[in-house]
Amino acid sequence: MAINHRQIEMFRADEADLPKVLAELHKAYGNEADLLRIARINEQIVAGYALLSPIERQGYFDLNWISVLPEFRRQGVGRWMAGHAMGVAESKSGRGLRTRHRESEKFFRVLGFTAVPTGGFTLEFFPE
Repeated sequence: MAINHRQIEMFRADEADLPKVLAELHKAYGNEADLLRIARINEQIVAGYALLSPIERQGYFDLNWISVLPEFRRQGVGRWMAGHAMGVAESKSGRGLRTRHRESEKFFRVLGFTAVPTGGFTLEFFPE
């Protein structure tokens, strides 16, 4: 099934809204997150992510987890979701986005993230 990205609808979510796969990720990595978003296509949840707002003003938002359900992978949904997370962080005056895990290195590098020596990746926003 080819996905038309215009079909993707984004929603704020609670942990109870998540399908099992995403709920397990949230339980393992997203307990501190204060921004939880899900993507739906035709009323079916297909992806989600969790962000933790920075403590300091204009700091980095933490992307605690981002995932696409297996049957919707390799169709650009993850990239679209990452772009949405970047937009949310930037709209809230974030300096950038960071992740503290090394999984999906190729995915993050393609999006412009840079690896950091302590583990994980960062992406700094540049003002226009």
